[in-house]
Amino acid sequence: MTIPKLRLLLGDAEIRPAANEMELHPHLQQPELFRYVVEHGIVPIGYSPIGSPGRPERDRTPEDTVDIEDPVIVSIAKRVGVAPAVVCVKWAIQRGHVPIPFSVKRANYLGNLRAAVSEPLTAEDMAAIARIDKNCRLIKGQVFLWREGQSWEDLWDVNGEIAR
Repeated sequence: MTIPKLRLLLGDAEIRPAANEMELHPHLQQPELFRYVVEHGIVPIGYSPIGSPGRPERDRTPEDTVDIEDPVIVSIAKRVGVAPAVVCVKWAIQRGHVPIPFSVKRANYLGNLRAAVSEPLTAEDMAAIARIDKNCRLIKGQVFLWREGQSWEDLWDVNGEIAR
């Protein structure tokens, strides 16, 4: 849900949403939407918290970036002694959203769980990660485009209005 869609929903809903699942990772921090959701008492749930490096080819574009390869993330990971993906999960938890990391490998899902209970990142780490936001949406939703001439940007209300 985007802010324009949430405004419509909150204006009409008898039962307010408890959570909003949205793409959140260091290269797509969505600060305005994040703030809006929190201010309205809605729990932000972060889909793709490590930047979805294994997403299907159909969902990739040349402009995409890879969070777990970002020099800031890699540097923090080396200093702390964890995988870069764990830094992304720790960042999400400390930022205040519920991350949904996807993993089928034991070492990875155990690392994700450890991220939740181990030493937090420093304030300097959090500030450094805040500066690497690239507004890079990776899960564009092209599979949801049915009408001719639609663009994936129509799904995300990039101009602040719901596309017709």
